[in-house]
Amino acid sequence: MACADVEVLPVSVQKDIVLPIDTREKTLLAKNADCVASLSSTNQPLEGILNTTQVQIHENQQGDDPNDIRTSIESLDVLIGILSNVEASWLGISPGFRTVGNTSTWRNLDAFSEYQTLDSVNSLPGVIPMPCTAVATRYFLQMKEAWQERFDWANSKKNVCSCIGLWQHRRGHNVLLSLSNQIIEQLMVEEASECLHNQPNLVPNWRDVYCPEKCPTPDEMSALYLDSNVRLLDGLENYIYCYVECALNAMHSLDISVCYLFHTDPVARYILLDLIPFVASQGVKVRILFESMTVESQALRGVFEVVNSGLNHDLVQESFLYNLPPGSPPFLHAQKEFHCASQFVKEILDVASSSPNIDCKFWFAKDKMCNYRIKNHTKCHIFDGSMNAKVIAGGSNVAPRPGQLDTDFLVEGGCARMYLLHFENMWKGMNPCTGSSDLDIMERAEEKKENGSDVLVLDRHGISNVDGRYSTISKVLFLPSRPSSRGEDVILRCVLGGIKQAKHSIFMCMGHCNIPEAVAVALKAATDRGVKVSMITNSLYSCDLRGGQRDLFKSLERLLLLAPKVELFVTAVSKGCKWGPPFLHSKYVVIDSEWVAVGSWNLWTRSAFYEMEAEIFVSSAAFAEQILQKFEKEKNEFTVPLRTASECESFLPMGCAICNQFGPFFVS
Repeated sequence: MACADVEVLPVSVQKDIVLPIDTREKTLLAKNADCVASLSSTNQPLEGILNTTQVQIHENQQGDDPNDIRTSIESLDVLIGILSNVEASWLGISPGFRTVGNTSTWRNLDAFSEYQTLDSVNSLPGVIPMPCTAVATRYFLQMKEAWQERFDWANSKKNVCSCIGLWQHRRGHNVLLSLSNQIIEQLMVEEASECLHNQPNLVPNWRDVYCPEKCPTPDEMSALYLDSNVRLLDGLENYIYCYVECALNAMHSLDISVCYLFHTDPVARYILLDLIPFVASQGVKVRILFESMTVESQALRGVFEVVNSGLNHDLVQESFLYNLPPGSPPFLHAQKEFHCASQFVKEILDVASSSPNIDCKFWFAKDKMCNYRIKNHTKCHIFDGSMNAKVIAGGSNVAPRPGQLDTDFLVEGGCARMYLLHFENMWKGMNPCTGSSDLDIMERAEEKKENGSDVLVLDRHGISNVDGRYSTISKVLFLPSRPSSRGEDVILRCVLGGIKQAKHSIFMCMGHCNIPEAVAVALKAATDRGVKVSMITNSLYSCDLRGGQRDLFKSLERLLLLAPKVELFVTAVSKGCKWGPPFLHSKYVVIDSEWVAVGSWNLWTRSAFYEMEAEIFVSSAAFAEQILQKFEKEKNEFTVPLRTASECESFLPMGCAICNQFGPFFVS
């Protein structure tokens, strides 16, 4: 659909009456002493409760039936009652999302001087980190508050924030389940946000750090760029074929860093439950680094059971199986269905325990100065990292997801080896200090190296053959970020350098976004010197997270006031269609049609303070052209232009617990 065929739906529906819920008598199950006593032998009682208790979500497709919502709230009350009857002194492995004041013994990390970690998280192989029941009770009570507000909206026409009321545009989304997800995601960042609010003069000080003089341009960084081959992996079939081929051709190692896992995705199940065990059985050493916060959050969400909804969640056809490389393992173990993502993680851990060549760890770190947890948002798959290295990375976790548009790539050569160094630092940092140690990956490479060299093979035209597909060699720089309460973001600094150097054009797509003041100022300077600036972002009609929406549109208002020549496009709903567009999960910047920044990095303040990222910077007109074609296609099909700051108001959430802003950067 063209932009002209798109309309903006109203953010909130006017409601006017408030009616209380008629609370039924609480079930006796919450006070069942036998149920609580049976958990006494469990190291992590929360895991036992979540595995034996189901919170039923009864709702129709629109999620606006008050009776269904009331029934779900009563079911949630049962869980809260059970959790309240478990001794708070029964601690889980993890302290949960709040670590300020935690009395556990934390260890400094050698390679990450800004962070500390808890050895207990990785001291028990095969065990998923869980908080204690007292911590979980707080989470579920906040979920109940959101469900109660949704009930008030459905039952009494109460005026509420769009985060609570307007969900019908998302195809296949169960509203109460989505609300629970939003609450957990907001709780994950809550402590970091509070710490930033408590820092005096944070906003002006942080803004001044990213002045133009301190942001090097691509030309100034050119000596650090390495000869590497980069190829865009556009579309699931292209991605999965390349992934399986790289795995089957791996000689000694496969290292994976993943942030989120989705148990409904058969592609992810195939890679982790069929492909990985197969290559491990051939002698390839596999290491998987999970992000512990997301695993904990997915374990909490696993208690919900959707019934009588008629909704399909993330259903994917298994057509990718018909276009796999020769020698691919069959789709066997991946046929198993899981109730929740944490069950999927547990299955991966069980598979790993039965193989001497598969190791799993959880990334668990906190900011040393302010004590909030740091999230590892890096997504990468490193094949034979120390020799003939290839890396598949970008926005996807294990594989591209249905219903969202992502940007992933294959990189080979010197830049790929830099991914390994970053992964190695993260992995070694999570080794518990118990006297045991892993065999260094470099030593394993020497033991298993059979042939090949650590260089790219070029023909006389400077062309490299990667998996039978020819493409030109590029100059590439790899940079990981190390977010902390200091707010240093080397990726942001280099992107600002690219904007400063731009002569003709800047194109930007950001899955999650808010525009820091330093970026808005840099874009104004670019448009003032005649550079075309075009940007596409999500809105509430496509984004899977509501938490950043208020920051996003407050920052876009400021951007258009400061730099009105910026061409801004946001996702919207097409005329005659009640469903929203796909989620733009891509994260990239293209400068002058020849320089690209792409990876896991989102242009928002969370990337400087909370989420660790990995990005590549590519000097290649051919690669830039591939990205620009993707930009134009998605801009024309799924977005509408916002020409003035006032037009942002129709997308701006009213404000609620779900869309609390991150830190003090865009407070009204």
